[in-house]
Amino acid sequence: MPLDVEKRTPGSGPFGSGGRSATDRGSVKSAVIGSRSFFWRALLCLAVTLSPGWVMAATGAVANLETRARLDGTELVLNGAGLRNFLFLDVYAVALYLPRRLTDADDVLRHDLPRRVSITFLREVSTERDVEYLLDSLRENNTPEELAPMRERIEQFLGLIRAEGTLAKGSVVQLDYLPRVGTRVWLNQRHVGTVPGADFNRAVLKIWLGERPTQESLKRALLGKAPETI
Repeated sequence: MPLDVEKRTPGSGPFGSGGRSATDRGSVKSAVIGSRSFFWRALLCLAVTLSPGWVMAATGAVANLETRARLDGTELVLNGAGLRNFLFLDVYAVALYLPRRLTDADDVLRHDLPRRVSITFLREVSTERDVEYLLDSLRENNTPEELAPMRERIEQFLGLIRAEGTLAKGSVVQLDYLPRVGTRVWLNQRHVGTVPGADFNRAVLKIWLGERPTQESLKRALLGKAPETI
């Protein structure tokens, strides 16, 4: 079946932005306000349920990351790292490595430089389901005109992920990009395929650094910025 690159309603999974249209936001506003007391009770129960050891393990996945990496002779530095949260739970830790530190998303996306995105899953995930979330995020951050020329390459990439079936807790997916080579996809240090094109790598990177990133706080973390204060 041909890949549909037209924009759809934003996804709400681990890779999706979880956005809503203005109409959706208006229709649920009263329900949200009326549910505040339930929200705080649920949050309190969650805080009791999650053990300190589990929380430390999740934050440790970020704290224990290597500060440097090497990609085919190119020295990379840790630009930033953070946790992807979904329904109050940490799903994965992601780190961005670049030849030099950059704090502006447009600079990262504009420069055709070697880079690495390393994703460590903190719980078991279904690749079949997450492929749909990935595709939703690609649509949210790239126009149909941008995605159309890379339709087959996107299908190739999603096929590599889908073929794994299930990713166990602790699994590491690594996306290594080299100009004129493409994006090498690694799973637990096993090379599973290479997807060509700077445009493809840029499109995937927009999942975290685009205008509608999967999580705004994660975008800031990958750019090495301090969390926004409330």
